[in-house]
Amino acid sequence: MKKNKIGILFSDILGAGLTHDLFSRILNEFKNYCEQEGYILFFLNSHPRYLVEHTFMDQVKAEGCDGIFIPNVNYEMPEVQAMFKSGIPIVTCDYKSEGAISIVSDNVNGVKDLVNYVCNEKNHKKIAYISGDPESEVSKVRLKTFTVACEENGVHVRSEYIRQSRYRDIRDVTRKTEELLNLPDPPTCIFFPDDYAAIGGINVIHNRGLEVPKDISYCGYDGVNLVGLWDPQLATVAQDTEVMGVTAARELIRLIENGEVGDGSEIVIPTKLQVGHTVRQVY
Repeated sequence: MKKNKIGILFSDILGAGLTHDLFSRILNEFKNYCEQEGYILFFLNSHPRYLVEHTFMDQVKAEGCDGIFIPNVNYEMPEVQAMFKSGIPIVTCDYKSEGAISIVSDNVNGVKDLVNYVCNEKNHKKIAYISGDPESEVSKVRLKTFTVACEENGVHVRSEYIRQSRYRDIRDVTRKTEELLNLPDPPTCIFFPDDYAAIGGINVIHNRGLEVPKDISYCGYDGVNLVGLWDPQLATVAQDTEVMGVTAARELIRLIENGEVGDGSEIVIPTKLQVGHTVRQVY
């Protein structure tokens, strides 16, 4: 009797692996749903040395995978692009491609909600933005949305308030926060790329003896578990990792059992604004 098998391709730039707050929760929900449906899961080896002699598709064929889930990887790798053209069922996260179905967190409305809260409800005009990985489509969407949403709220986005970093990179976010606070006219509120990386910026603020939110305001993105442990509680946008994981599993299994491949469509999962207590009211 043939056992249905799903391959998982997961790799992130900073090497956090399964300790990655966001993707670990998506993968856990994905795993639970697939195993409940009788599927066996297999992680593809993404180590550069292994890939010298073994492509991803070599591994897929050797293991007899019926479908592939790609929550995060460098999607521009030729080996990854080849998978989208292979005719095997594939589901991705936050990356649209013909030959796959993408489960997409609603980054547009998530960023809009946060900007509207900071600009409209809290009346901030000097807002800085530390973006995530420059090559990431998610980063591009969020930065563009931030700029447009600020302008719609009558807030001019100053070039010196925009900084580039990477997701989960505490050290680099530390440096970028220092740069922003050292400006002759520093921002009153800083948008960090994600909740985990925000630790770097928060440490800078605390080390300077600044009081939050009285002296400086900030917010994150993701809604990771550690947010509730901070005092004051971080203003952030929570991504629904449970729904993302379950939806990814359900869609991939549907493709497998119907003998179909992805059609380039997206399924958008709503986010939720958590206002916290790190953004002060400006009068």
